[in-house]
Order: sequence, then C-alpha cells, then structure tokens
Amino acid sequence: MNTILFVKYKIVVLTIVPQENGETIYFEEPILKVHFMKLVSCSFFNSWDTLKKEGSATLGDKDKDIALSISKIMPGHYSLERMAKEIEGLFDKHKYKELQTAINQPVGQLVIINLGKKLIELDRDLATLLDIG
Repeated sequence: MNTILFVKYKIVVLTIVPQENGETIYFEEPILKVHFMKLVSCSFFNSWDTLKKEGSATLGDKDKDIALSISKIMPGHYSLERMAKEIEGLFDKHKYKELQTAINQPVGQLVIINLGKKLIELDRDLATLLDIG
C-alpha cells in the first residue's frame, strides 16, 4: 500500500526594522494556527556603520577670509539617535546652535538642517558615514 501525502507549505518572509535597539520583537496581532515555525536565516543589518577615523566639520568658508571653526566627532559606533545629537551639538562650543536634526522622516533616516548662514563642510570620513560624500 502506497500513501501519498500532499503538504502545502507557506513561506513568509518577515523583515523587521525596529526604531529602537532591542532583542525582543512583539507583534500587534499574534501569528495564528502555526503548526511549525523555524528560523531559517537571520541577519542583522545596521545602517549606521562605525566611524573608523575621527570625523571633522568646518564652519565657515575656507575659500574666503572668514574665520573657521573646526569641530570633531570621535571614532566609534553611533546609533541613529546618538549621531543626530552629535551633529546638533557639533558647533555648540563655537556658539553656533543653528543645526537641527530629525530622525526616521519620510525624506530620510537622518535629516540635517542648517538654519544659519554659515557654510558647513564635512570631512571625507564623516561624509561617507552619512552617505553624502
């Protein structure tokens, strides 16, 4: 006696992008009627890489005779929130508080707005980290 068993498999690909760092994931609605669940593959993607070298930003126009102020961001790993705070306070010691940041916006993960009239130039390492260089 031969028995043929037809099994219908459903495969669900789930991509989760949390807005906060954490290891626990909660679903708004539970997954119902699961007879078998197996994690086949798991990869962690971090869109914010490590700043490998010291990053710097210059405030002012280096092509003109305008005073320049240079601020630095130390090497290390930065979360999106921490990088936003670092950029907002980049020129605080020079009394230039015209930078604003916003995270997780429809136009981008990190939006930087310079409300002042002074030019800001980022070095290559910092520009590469922010994916604008």
